[in-house]
Amino acid sequence: MKKLFTRFAISAILLIFSGITISSAQQATSREYLPTEKHVRKASAKRAHKGWRLAWADEFSGEEIDRSSWQRCLRYGSPWNRHMSLLDSLVRVRDGVVELWGINTPEEYQDSLKFLTGGLDSRGRRAIKNGRIDVRARLERAQGFWPAIWMMPESNLPWPEAGEIDIMEHLNFDEYIYQTVHSGHIEGLRKPKTQHDHKEVVDVMQFNVYSVEITNSEIIYYINNHKTFTYPRLEPEPEGQYPFDDYEYYMILSAQLGGHWIGPIEAEQLPVKMEVDYVRFYEKK
Repeated sequence: MKKLFTRFAISAILLIFSGITISSAQQATSREYLPTEKHVRKASAKRAHKGWRLAWADEFSGEEIDRSSWQRCLRYGSPWNRHMSLLDSLVRVRDGVVELWGINTPEEYQDSLKFLTGGLDSRGRRAIKNGRIDVRARLERAQGFWPAIWMMPESNLPWPEAGEIDIMEHLNFDEYIYQTVHSGHIEGLRKPKTQHDHKEVVDVMQFNVYSVEITNSEIIYYINNHKTFTYPRLEPEPEGQYPFDDYEYYMILSAQLGGHWIGPIEAEQLPVKMEVDYVRFYEKK
């Protein structure tokens, strides 16, 4: 009987400690848990973030681009827009997403360039100052493909004096994306220096939510609601270090091909596209 009681007591103690171990493991998992894109997707636009209110959103649920919010990116001489074209098939709304394409120029289309890309910007239509921006997107990959989600100021100052906020850039077949801020202080290599860019490993071929919060003291980057990188306003503030509190910023969605940063374009890997499910602007309540 004594031996039986002893065995019973030992079993009970082991069971208790086993439960403690399981509970601790569950707590550790809970602490380390990062929300997946699926969890982020379930949140409605108006209830996505506590303390924020939805200011504007485009869910791309119609059949064509909302011209009151967007215009096509035009061709100029910069690496990102040198292949931009107004060809209708390069930007199209389909199945609840907007597709932005990079293609070989069709034989029947009159153009001097071998490659064409599509892009949208909201300049003069939709902009935000000191807010949060969420963009849900999925990317294809190809050598020479450079899809980007980024923001520029409503300003006529020369780049980059009024700043630039790159929410997501991806190159070629990289396993990671870039998140970067630009300013006159940063590009002028002025001191003191602080980290202004970040790389994060992401499965870009799946939908992810790329986000940024712009405040009067810092810029905070997220992927799927997981904080990835923060750029602070320095105190005392060096000249041109933090222009991000001074301007409204508009959105650019661009499928880009080639450039010195990206390398050569492999024509046989085209066409290639970026899909954007939504763009949402939030303001503090």
